[in-house]
Amino acid sequence: MNSEEIKNEELKEDMDSVDATDEVETKEPENKKEKKNKHKEELDKLNKKIEELEEQLKFQKNEYLKVFAEMENTKKRLKEEAVKDRKYASQNVVGELVNPIDMLVQIVNMPATTPEVKNYQMGFQMIANQLVDILKSEGLAPIEAIGKEFDPKKMQAMETIWDSEKPEGIVLKVMQNGYLYKDRVLRPAMVVVNKKVEEPKLEEKKEEE
Repeated sequence: MNSEEIKNEELKEDMDSVDATDEVETKEPENKKEKKNKHKEELDKLNKKIEELEEQLKFQKNEYLKVFAEMENTKKRLKEEAVKDRKYASQNVVGELVNPIDMLVQIVNMPATTPEVKNYQMGFQMIANQLVDILKSEGLAPIEAIGKEFDPKKMQAMETIWDSEKPEGIVLKVMQNGYLYKDRVLRPAMVVVNKKVEEPKLEEKKEEE
């Protein structure tokens, strides 16, 4: 091999070496870019996962608060119902006894026809008074109606009459006593109400004529 061939061979080796170096330098930036993109993708996935977990946590927290609020409302309602049940526990019994005791009171207050009947009345009067006292201790109270303004929540108007000497709407007579059980109406009072009768209008009178 002469000197020129040797030079050509060396030149070729130098070119091959340059090409190899260029190839390595070209691949290295590409690898870095791929790693960077891959790292970004993984970071995006993690951020998305974090957002999903935060949404789930927020949803679970809201559900927990709803359930907790419902439980508290249920506890409060049950407590109120228990207090109400204790408060009105005797209402049915008292309600069943009101009518017969009321009749007994009316009987003992009737005029006695003979001394024997009067003695019986006195004994029944004592029993009636004791029963009334027991019911009062349980929360029974009479509805005061005579001379009071008519109250549709506690009274039932059975009849209306007009007394010009008394205010309109006032109860004039009680046909049957009414009773309250604590703050509830056990039996409304049957009453007669003072109400002015409206006179027929002139047009109606003419039509009648």
